[in-house]
Amino acid sequence: MRSWGAALTALFFLAGCSGWMVSNKDEGAKELERSFKDSESHVKENRTRSALGALETAVGDYVKAEGRIPEDLSALIPKYLAEIPSVDLDVPRHQETNAVKIYPSSILRDGLIDGTKLADTGKWGYVHNERQVVVFVDCTHPSSRGRPWYQERP
Repeated sequence: MRSWGAALTALFFLAGCSGWMVSNKDEGAKELERSFKDSESHVKENRTRSALGALETAVGDYVKAEGRIPEDLSALIPKYLAEIPSVDLDVPRHQETNAVKIYPSSILRDGLIDGTKLADTGKWGYVHNERQVVVFVDCTHPSSRGRPWYQERP
């Protein structure tokens, strides 16, 4: 009788271990998938910040060479940029796009963008007045740095 009890205990123990191993493998796969998604999200964010920097540089070059502010970003093509780069955020409802939303200068408050006046399109945002030009990501969602995308700088 004792040997049956030991055998049953061993059997339950092995069944429990194998269940733990399967569960542990599932957790490992889930963690690997989360890590991959996080890495992919960071790559998208870094590409978008880099594209923002390229747009800012091109606008600066345009203003310096032409002596005026471009009315829209398409004026930069092809002399200052080959094309408008894409915004690619890992944000729900925002798709990868190279479209631009032009805003009136009234969204600028003390030289900064008033986020309450944004449409949150996920496109590039562009606004200027007689003193400044601002290119930004038209998104009110936070980046991985914790600040709204429209406040992000390259």
